[in-house]
Amino acid sequence: MARRVAPGQGSFALRLRSDDGQVATLGLQRKVGFGMGMFQEKGWLQRKTGPLPGQKLAVLMLLLAAFFWGSGNVANKTVLQDLDPIAAVALRSVIAFVVLLPFAFRELLGVLCLEAWTKAAVLPSVLFATAIIVQQWGYQHASVTNASFLVNTGSCLTPFIAFVVLRERMPRCILAAVALTLLGAFLMSGAGRSLGSMNLGDVACLVSAVFYAGWIVALSRHALKHGCPLALTCMQCGLTFVLATLLLMLLDPRQPGSVTSALPKVIYLGIFSTAIAFGLAAAAQKKVSASTAGVLMAAESLFGAAGGIWLLGERPGLLAILGACAMLFAIYIVARDPALPAGEVIFNPISEKG
Repeated sequence: MARRVAPGQGSFALRLRSDDGQVATLGLQRKVGFGMGMFQEKGWLQRKTGPLPGQKLAVLMLLLAAFFWGSGNVANKTVLQDLDPIAAVALRSVIAFVVLLPFAFRELLGVLCLEAWTKAAVLPSVLFATAIIVQQWGYQHASVTNASFLVNTGSCLTPFIAFVVLRERMPRCILAAVALTLLGAFLMSGAGRSLGSMNLGDVACLVSAVFYAGWIVALSRHALKHGCPLALTCMQCGLTFVLATLLLMLLDPRQPGSVTSALPKVIYLGIFSTAIAFGLAAAAQKKVSASTAGVLMAAESLFGAAGGIWLLGERPGLLAILGACAMLFAIYIVARDPALPAGEVIFNPISEKG
């Protein structure tokens, strides 16, 4: 049995009574621009206190994407010995585009309005292409420590951009995780010793971080409204290839013979660090907020450091270890109870004896 109770301006409540006497009250309130949302009065609806179905998988997908990005850092460092940075971006992007193309076609078969989907995909694709090209150019001129820290600041900028663009809430736990992520990236990179002598490459890495933060927010909006994550990733890689190729035509790249020695690294970067990693990130953001995704993506630093220790014989100092611990705790904070994307509402009625 259901009946309406406690009517109010723009809101209503339903009280449901089962055969065994249990009563559940469901409150709804109209919110401008967001459809029907939760009624926030105490005792009406219970807050989400743990991951919802699909959110645990989304967290694992984002961490797996961070693993592929981090493991690709070693290849990113060594591939520049054989290729121009823009050429490396163009090659990894076209490989990812070819890998994703069959999946993109399959996803787009179910799209009712392809024109609307394409228009919505332009912004995240442009942000993605700009971020990755500027980042690669910055890596060529910036110090390794500065670049590592500055690029990771994108994860910390994401919640603020999401708040402005998506009106996404910034609870204290997210702000704490962001602060820990920034501190961890700073300690792990050792940037404190060299940030005072920033050059144009360092500025490029910081600009890239801003574009990455904007891309995460735009990706979250597109994933929630339009879906088709692999098709979007394919479009992003295709646009990146086109823009990088145009830039190469204006510059003086190295001889094509250098591609042969760089090919194994470029293939890994194209398939795993681009096609699979960015595809996982796009799919996961339908279940978690942009702020949560930003913090989880910052785990790339942890996996990159692990790869450097294992493959390059690097030995982290005490500050780097403390920074890794700070980032791990930040990841735990957001993974324990991932926030929903902006505009998503879950109804979870409380039960009481009636």
